[in-house]
Amino acid sequence: MHPNATSTYLPHLDYRWVFGASLILSAWLIAMDPLINRDAIIYLRAADAYLQHGFAASQQEFGRPLLSICIALIHKWTGLPILWAGQILTTLFYAVLCTGFVAVIHVLGGDRRVQLIGAVVVLSHPMLNHLRSSIMRDPIYWALLLLAFRELLLYLRNPALKYQIRWFSYIVLASLFRFEGLFFAALAPLALLFTRNLDQRLRHSLQLLVPQLVAIVAAGGGILLYHRSIGDNTTLFPAIERYLDRLQAFPDHFTTLSRNAGEAMLEFTALEDASIAVIAGLSAILAINICRAITWPWMIVLIWGRLSGMLGRLRRDDVTLLRAHALIALLYLALFMLINRFMLERYSMQLVLFLLLYLPFLLNTLWGAGGWRKAIVLVLLVGMSLDTVVTGDRDKLFVRDATEWVRENTATDVSIASNEKYIAYFSERTFDWSTALGQEFKLDALVAKKRNWQSKDYLVIYVRNRHEQQWANFLTANQLRETKTFASDNPKKGRVAIVPVADQ
Repeated sequence: MHPNATSTYLPHLDYRWVFGASLILSAWLIAMDPLINRDAIIYLRAADAYLQHGFAASQQEFGRPLLSICIALIHKWTGLPILWAGQILTTLFYAVLCTGFVAVIHVLGGDRRVQLIGAVVVLSHPMLNHLRSSIMRDPIYWALLLLAFRELLLYLRNPALKYQIRWFSYIVLASLFRFEGLFFAALAPLALLFTRNLDQRLRHSLQLLVPQLVAIVAAGGGILLYHRSIGDNTTLFPAIERYLDRLQAFPDHFTTLSRNAGEAMLEFTALEDASIAVIAGLSAILAINICRAITWPWMIVLIWGRLSGMLGRLRRDDVTLLRAHALIALLYLALFMLINRFMLERYSMQLVLFLLLYLPFLLNTLWGAGGWRKAIVLVLLVGMSLDTVVTGDRDKLFVRDATEWVRENTATDVSIASNEKYIAYFSERTFDWSTALGQEFKLDALVAKKRNWQSKDYLVIYVRNRHEQQWANFLTANQLRETKTFASDNPKKGRVAIVPVADQ
């Protein structure tokens, strides 16, 4: 069980099998899911803008358009549809992610059996597989982050220039896809200061850190020059600027939030501790999202491993780096939670992936113990795998059916108003994107003013159950009538209503 310090010489799995298994799994899950994720529409529209008008147009559609540019180039070079190009790109990086996960386990000292268990863990993880049919930056970022971590482990064993260059390259690319990679670029080298078996720790830490800082400063200067060249009134990175504005305003917002929460929840002297209650509440939400992202079965295994002392059986310096990366991810998530006051399980995956690296070693220990412990490992791995096989959101097939009906039964020059991005994009009909994005595709905002829909030929509306009464009142007030409706077999999913718009 104790990993070999020279773990890079241990035999490893044939990574081609892991890569191929991931490709097959992605293809299956894409085929099972009738809809693409909503964020994908943003990337696809930015890819369209790049093909039609170049980088500046793409960057205005989405502030960090690297994924969209890659999708556009694949489409341009292969002739594949934009949607397929995006799915192929994310599918390839999911395969890189899974292969990189197993490769990290090999460097950590896992033998073939541990690596095989690791392959099953990452290939069957519910959250990862739930997102496989989506087009997003996350799998690319996660894959590059794991590859960078692997190079840092190798650098720890042999501080060679090639590992430094690889680590630098991976972490820079990761940061280009998601800016939180900068947290790892700036803080991960400092983890070397806390290792024991590396000579001249400060020199090696600075050797990794200084090039990153120089690159960040150079990139900042380049962005500033580019901003000036296109006009100072243009917002390059609206999402990042919004985060920075919220960070700057955080003290005032937190004071207001604490006061409001205290008035709603607390009485008498407890009002003085309202800020503690707010922090506790936000921390609880963060913890729940992390646990859900890990999944409760694996969370129980990790807790058991920690209580039984099994988490300490990896090489000490490897554990130092692993814990450091987990803490960096947790720091970012905590900061995000404080600023934005919400958390998604998907965002937690950058932390979860580092925690999952412990699992194969823990499960291997259980397997080696034999008896009922071996049975537990089998049940867990088979159960997770079965969850992957039967996953898929076929309940939303009706949205795709409605979109196809619009595309096949209306003239190509008609205009529509809709509160669903998938319908707006894939119907291939005239659509007012600027207004819809400003209204965040909310039904309330769409029907609030006649100018939002009166000049359109059709209303194609995703009516959720909670909006049924509001929708009925809107139709009655404006003397409109549904001519076609598409509903799910699952009544909780709502329906899509198609309404021709006459002159009002």
